[in-house]
Amino acid sequence: MRHDYDLPPDWAAMTDEERSRWMTQERCRRQARRQQTPVAAALDAESERVERKLAARGYAPVKKQR
Repeated sequence: MRHDYDLPPDWAAMTDEERSRWMTQERCRRQARRQQTPVAAALDAESERVERKLAARGYAPVKKQR
């Protein structure tokens, strides 16, 4: 299956129900980010915070940014 999702590390161990719930939540997050809502702003702020923390720890992404 081709997709652009960054699957969680325990994806192989998840049940079909857990996978379905995760995919639904991920689609909702992506839709919220595309819209100009308070949720989108909060998600962007959290994403930037995590990226700054990772950069401070010397993390270099393996996957190319889109």
